[in-house]
Amino acid sequence: MIVSICDDTPETIACQGVLDAINAQIAVLDRHGVIVAANRAWLRSVAAKSDDHLFRIGTNYRDAWNDDRSIFARVAREAPEGIAAVLRGECACFTYEYRRETDDGERWFRLEATALKQGGAVLTNTDITAHQVQALLTRLREQNQRLQSRMRRRQRLTRAPRQSLRLLIEQTTRLARANAELQQFTSVVSHELREPLRMVTGFLDLLQRRYGDQLDEHAREYVSFAYDGAARMQSLIEKLLAYARLDQHRPDIRPVDCNDVLARAIGMLQIAIDEHQAEITFDPLPTVAGDDVELGLVFRNLLSNAIKFHGDERPRIHIGAQRQKNEWLFTVRDHGIGIAAEDTRRIFDMFVRTHSRSRFPGNGIGLAICRKVITRHGGRIWVERPADGGSLFCFTLPALS
Repeated sequence: MIVSICDDTPETIACQGVLDAINAQIAVLDRHGVIVAANRAWLRSVAAKSDDHLFRIGTNYRDAWNDDRSIFARVAREAPEGIAAVLRGECACFTYEYRRETDDGERWFRLEATALKQGGAVLTNTDITAHQVQALLTRLREQNQRLQSRMRRRQRLTRAPRQSLRLLIEQTTRLARANAELQQFTSVVSHELREPLRMVTGFLDLLQRRYGDQLDEHAREYVSFAYDGAARMQSLIEKLLAYARLDQHRPDIRPVDCNDVLARAIGMLQIAIDEHQAEITFDPLPTVAGDDVELGLVFRNLLSNAIKFHGDERPRIHIGAQRQKNEWLFTVRDHGIGIAAEDTRRIFDMFVRTHSRSRFPGNGIGLAICRKVITRHGGRIWVERPADGGSLFCFTLPALS
């Protein structure tokens, strides 16, 4: 139960003394919204500034609020509904910040309504101008610091353009030197590996010719394993050399009939095509600007993979091309074992294999070569997973002007 400050009991006198000692403007409402108590700051700053009969003890806050003479009439019209929600018990607290003109100029205030356990609410109207000014100064300082930081960065860039350019040239030179050394290293290592590999293969041939009849089944199996390892090494060296040579010269760009390039690639793979009874179909292909030797590597590697990863059925491969604005989109479609979704990006990296070598031999360089060739020609290459299985390799090449 809220006891009116009008009661002259020791308790109410003590409460009035406490309220008057507080600088904030405070009024106490009963559950109906009637002001039953107020401190001097409220009466001096709210009641007196509104009208002698407004916001006094015994008046209803809503009636006073809606009066045009109220200091809240034009600046805090939404507040009465929030205070009413607190009085109805719908929320424990309501806060509203506003600004209004005073004798000291424009000031910021925070109006708060806090529910009382026994019903009713306490209204507190606090001048927060100092807090708002401090927050504004803080934001201005932060903005000033960011502006100064940007100006310092701009000054550094303005003062040292030559230094930045020199650093960029040095980094580019170091990168070019590192690439050249890497290409030379790859080429030298590949050539150096060929000679001992020929020696290993030669001695294996000699061993089989001279002592083949004396070898038991296990020994012949070991020789077969050695032959297989040497063949894989030879294939790896050839692929490494092909990859390294791509960076040793610029592509010889000229009009290239892709029908001729595809025909040569099919001719070089004829043995594998016949062995697997592969069915290869193709649409008429365009003439593009490119290097016929390098583009031949792309067709050969994509066809070779399509034949190799055919699955249980014989390989069925179709090559198509479609004009798209300033480029041609080439597609190589197979109906083989397909590619897992998580492998569609990484299969174009060096030495990446997605299947066991025992089932599908290879070294994981072919698609890396394809990507490098297509990138050098200003195109893109990717793989898609058709809904009915298999793989769809796509790459683009610039169209002739």
